Formats: sequence, structure tokens, C-alpha cells
Amino acid sequence: DVKNGSGREFEKFIVTAARECFEETGVLLARGGEKLTRGQRASLHDDLISARSTFREILDDWNLRLDAEDFFYTGFWTTPQFSPVRFKTRFYIAVCPPRQTPYAAITELQNVEFIEPKNALARWSGAEVLISPPVLISLQELAKIESQGRGDAEKNSKLNAENAEENAAENAAESARDDSSSNPPSAFRHPHSKISASLRLCGEILLEKSQKLDGEIRHIEFNPRIVCFPVRTETLPPATHTNCFIVGRREFVVIDAAARDESEQRRLFALIDSFIEKDFVCREIIVSHLHRDHFGGETALQKHLRDKFDLEVRIAAHRMTAESLRNEVRIDRFVEDEEVFRLKDESGETFALKALHTPGHARGHLCFYDEEKGFLLSSDNVVGAGTVLIAPPEGEMTAYLASLERMKNLPNLKFLCGSHGAAVFDARGKIEEYVSHRLERERQVLEAFQKGAKTPEAIAGVVYENLDPSLFPLAVRSVEAHLAKLERDRLISA
Repeated sequence: DVKNGSGREFEKFIVTAARECFEETGVLLARGGEKLTRGQRASLHDDLISARSTFREILDDWNLRLDAEDFFYTGFWTTPQFSPVRFKTRFYIAVCPPRQTPYAAITELQNVEFIEPKNALARWSGAEVLISPPVLISLQELAKIESQGRGDAEKNSKLNAENAEENAAENAAESARDDSSSNPPSAFRHPHSKISASLRLCGEILLEKSQKLDGEIRHIEFNPRIVCFPVRTETLPPATHTNCFIVGRREFVVIDAAARDESEQRRLFALIDSFIEKDFVCREIIVSHLHRDHFGGETALQKHLRDKFDLEVRIAAHRMTAESLRNEVRIDRFVEDEEVFRLKDESGETFALKALHTPGHARGHLCFYDEEKGFLLSSDNVVGAGTVLIAPPEGEMTAYLASLERMKNLPNLKFLCGSHGAAVFDARGKIEEYVSHRLERERQVLEAFQKGAKTPEAIAGVVYENLDPSLFPLAVRSVEAHLAKLERDRLISA
């Protein structure tokens, strides 16, 4: 049972949160835990992960109890709509008890460090790390009260010098600290200190944000310059959405406003409107390439900005894309290879976004690179989940592999995000994975051909055995691309 709980539904989440926290960080968020030594906590942790004892048994045997007042519920968030598996996650804020220091308590955690919110945000702003949206939102609010808490601490230290009772309380808090130098700041370590009111307020603000959006992540901030807004499109499986990118703030561009559905358009337009209403300037609307899931909403956005704000914003694309779409989209300007867009972040600082002509998936395919941040928008050349279809005559395997090599060798490359799925931390590793996959598939196609499978359909039946029948036509087109490359390389003859 959870003391001061508000029903079994929420109590089970608190129990789960406490158990996971103990399992993963060694922090025991239970009343009565202060009587345990570090060695005893370590022994109980070993009992838990080895399954010698359940969490309930540990609590019961040591007369420990969970109290709902130690967990500040901050709402729930659901994984983005493009995620292959979607689930809700409930978030809580809790104060680390005295004499306990979090650590990487299980091997499934990698590269673990414990960091103050402001420092985490600084590293995110500097494009050193990626942070998932719910964690980013929480860190932004925690950083505010962290700053406030330190200001309050400075005021209190002056009062403590004049007030014996305050001095006694401060001394007691000091004596309760763990002997490790890596402890979190004292203002965050004592459940009954004045900071608890600030933490509770922080939790209420986060809960309000979650409730306002019903836990839906509508857009993702990769860093202060790049926003990803997934929109539902008529794309190829397993994808369901296309990522629209807004790059810049005070001066920005919109890449692949591809939503054709009016309700999807309204949600995207609302975010862009919020930029315009801050006097930010939309420089251009860009179409990355000709495929149907990458255009269709740009003209509607152009009209929206004209009708609502009396703005004339050009639509831009590569010349080859413009030629292919001349009967569907009016392209106002051509984007050239290595053209640099001079944009501005929220502080007004200018930065460069370079356009790269990277054919292979499509003749006029464009990627976009922020070299300073090391962030590549890889469009359809590399995506977060699955592989990319190279389908002749528009798709060409030799050009595609050359584009992958060009992307892999970009200076300062750290992260990438394609037009489908989530961002990738190790951009070079992901691109190398794509190259290896294509070369292995080429080897399989060549081997099947040499063994007597002469048609794309026959080869696909060998190379893609056990494939979902609905995807077989796509496999055939991929085989056609590999056969064209093998013939060009004179490894086979038609």
C-alpha cells in the first residue's frame, strides 16, 4: 500500500516508479530508508536484481513504506505518432533522500552521468546531446526552480546568521549529507525543505502542459535551431508520417510541409503562426524531393501566410524536382548544391544551413546540413527506422551509394534525422550501416542471379524470402535498382 495514495490506479505507478528508480539508480525512495546503511541498500539492491526478493518483500521485511507525497506527478506523455510502438509514460519528480547518491546501478544503462538541469540544457543547446521531448520539457522547468532555489538559499544564509533556529536547521541538513562529493545540490536533497514547494509548483506546471496537450508530442526540438513536426502523409510502410522541419527562429525555413489533410495542416500552421506572431520571418518553403509524401501542403502554407499575415513566401526546390512537379506545384526558385541559407536563431545570431544535392533516392533529392551543430537533415536518404527504397528510373543505386559516402564524410557530423522516424545520435555509424546493408543486398542479388534467378521477381523471391506479400512489389523494384548497378559495373550482362 502507498500512504496518502489517491487510488489503486495511481498507486501502482508510484510503486513502479520507486522500484525502477531503486533498480536503475540505487536510490530508495521509501520512508524509513534513512536507517539503512549504504552497504545494506547495496545488499537489498542485489536481492532485487537477482530476483531473490521482490520489491514488496524488501519493503515489508525492512518496514519501509512508500508515501505518495514524496512523488510529484507531472503528467504523462505518449511517444510520437511515427513511433512503430506507441506507449504512454507517466512522469514524477522526487527528491533524492539524504545520505543517498544515485549511480549506474545496472549494466543496461550506458554512458551514465548525473547532471544538473541547467548543465544538461547547455549541452543540448550546444548540440552535444539529444534530449527526448518529455525530458527536455521537465529539464526546462527544473532549471527555473534550480536557479530560484539557489537564489533563495543565498537569502536564507543571511537570515541564518541572525537566527539561531535557522542555523540549527541548516546544521542538521549539513550533517545529513552523504560523504560523496558528487551529491546533487542540497536544495534538491531534502524532502521537507522549502524547495519542496517550488518542486511542487514545477510539477503543477508540467502537469498543466501535459493535460493541455493530452500527452501528445506534436513537435520535437533537436536543438534551439531545429524543430521536427511529423505530419501524417501517404507514405510507404512501415512509415506513417513525414517529418516537416522548421530550421531557425527569427529567420527560418520550412522543409517538406507535406501534409495534405487539412487538420494536419492546421496543427502545423499553428506552430508556424506562433513564430510569425513573435515577428520571426519565414524565408522560404522548401520541397526536398518529388515523392508524394514530401509535397502537397507547401502551397496551402504559402496561401495561409499570405491570407493571414500578408506575407509572400517563395517555394523552393532543386531544378530536377521542379521539372518533375511542374504540373503539380509552382516552384518559385531553384536550390543549388552547396547553397547556404543564412538563418537566425532566437537570440538573433546568424547561422548557416547548407543544401546538399544528394541524388540516388530521387534525382533532385536535397539534404540540409548545419555544420556548426553537426546536424544533418538527411531527408529520405537515411531514415530513423527501416531502409530506403531505391526504385528506377528515378532511383539509381550508384548515385545513392555516392550520396551516402558524401554524407558520411561531412565535417563535424554528429546527429541526423531523416524524413521518417526519430533522430539518430551516431550519424556516421547509421550511414555506414546503410552502406553495409546495400552492399550485402547487392551480393545477395548477384549470387541469386548467378545461380539462375534471372528476373527481378525471381531474384526478389530468393533474396526477400518470408517477406510480407504486400511489400513484394517494393522488393522487386529494389532488385531492379541493384541489377542496373551490377550491369553498369559489368558484373552481369542483361
